[in-house]
Amino acid sequence: MAAESGRLRRWLDSGARAVGRERERLDAINVFPVADSDTGTNLYLTLREGNRAAAMLPESASHREVVAAFARGCLFGARGNSGVIVAQYLAAFLAAVDRSGGLQEATGASIADALEVAAEAAYDAVGEPVEGTILTVARAAAHGAREAVDAGAGVEAVAVAAVIWARAELARTAEVLAAAKAAGVVDAGAAGLLLQLEMLAETIAGPESLSAIDEVEWESRERSFGLTPAEEAATHEHAPGGGAFEVMFVARSNRVASTLGDRTLKKMLRTVGDSVAVTGANDVWQAHVHTDRPERAIGIARAVAATQIVVRDVSGCEVRGVTGVVALTTCPGLAAALAGANATVLVALDSTNVAASDLERVIADAGTERVIVVAGAEALVEAAASLAETLTTPSVIVLDAASEPQIIAALVAAALASPDEDPEAAMRAAVARCTSRATTIKRVADDLESMIGPGVEVATVILGMGVATHTGEKVVRRLARKAPKVDVIVYKGDQAVPSVIIGVETAADR
Repeated sequence: MAAESGRLRRWLDSGARAVGRERERLDAINVFPVADSDTGTNLYLTLREGNRAAAMLPESASHREVVAAFARGCLFGARGNSGVIVAQYLAAFLAAVDRSGGLQEATGASIADALEVAAEAAYDAVGEPVEGTILTVARAAAHGAREAVDAGAGVEAVAVAAVIWARAELARTAEVLAAAKAAGVVDAGAAGLLLQLEMLAETIAGPESLSAIDEVEWESRERSFGLTPAEEAATHEHAPGGGAFEVMFVARSNRVASTLGDRTLKKMLRTVGDSVAVTGANDVWQAHVHTDRPERAIGIARAVAATQIVVRDVSGCEVRGVTGVVALTTCPGLAAALAGANATVLVALDSTNVAASDLERVIADAGTERVIVVAGAEALVEAAASLAETLTTPSVIVLDAASEPQIIAALVAAALASPDEDPEAAMRAAVARCTSRATTIKRVADDLESMIGPGVEVATVILGMGVATHTGEKVVRRLARKAPKVDVIVYKGDQAVPSVIIGVETAADR
């Protein structure tokens, strides 16, 4: 291992391991911005991707090469609001340290400078900064480091001082942040950042450097009925405007970087939701927003030629079970309905050009030991099946479905399955009972009517981009006369092609 990057690699690895050890605890105290129990998981997956990228470099790689690889890995792998902020924070910190000669030769002043740059970058990543969060802990660490430098301290004492101040500020988040105060916890994202700062101090000053400093209790009271703080917080009614859906995407085009930039992208996302965070550099941007109108956030993503568009429903307190569902859809307009049916959704605007890394990410985002994948296009089925052969964790099952109506049928079947029932069999059966085809505006009514035969219970119409909703209304009226016992459901899929997708589903055997 190159001497100049040895200390850097040790810190980055220990930081990810620290979050990995505390992952479940961080998830449990996650009450802000949404009590969706995933801050620890999001931080761990973000850091894991950064370390994976760095690990692909040879041992002889320079400090700058490791910094670049780690920062880019974190950027592409960033999950959730906390992951986006930490990715930006660490990228800024590492770049500043590298410019001053690297972590191996760092001085107290260079560490303080880097912590200040990183804190500023964290604030810049957020659309509307909130006090009592990861941001204020970042600022406190920088302030503590600067105070130590001004007092003439060396690099080891500066790194420890940053932790002392960060711990004090973490304790304050339980009073300053309303959601944390109500739950009797500290802010989860701030606790995750503190773990990185603690590992930095131990890397620089030694493993015993923090042993004499009081730690911060993450919870201040006992839970009732065995609930975690996140579960307890989520039992309260979802706050209006809080954003029921999480939308994340990556934009890689030069046009985004040169014309929009992070500030304009944040401004656009603030018009559709809250918890906005944008991080990136050069020609790559990772964006995050919580919104009640995911189709509008996806519209922004489409406008900036985005990929890796992931949508999740974060409004409830669903306890992660053994089996999760991932939906790969070509219809942006279906994302809210699919996510609302407890699927983690990847919007594939071009089904023939989806990276394996995007698929792997959305499967990991399901957060379960076993994942059932249902897709809306043949190319997506093939890509998912190919990836499933290479994965050992989680276990991945790809259903033999290749149309959007089959996705809907499968998710409805999963929702109707009893809690103790394995949803796979019900989903497979629903897919087998559903047939579909692409059609046009002129032919939709005739084609759908021709598909309705004995036993058909449900008909689905998915309207593409630019197709007026009255087209679907006409179909509903016509089939109400021709086949009054068939339920016709119309969705605004907003897909580029085909103009209309239709499907019919026969009734399950009684």
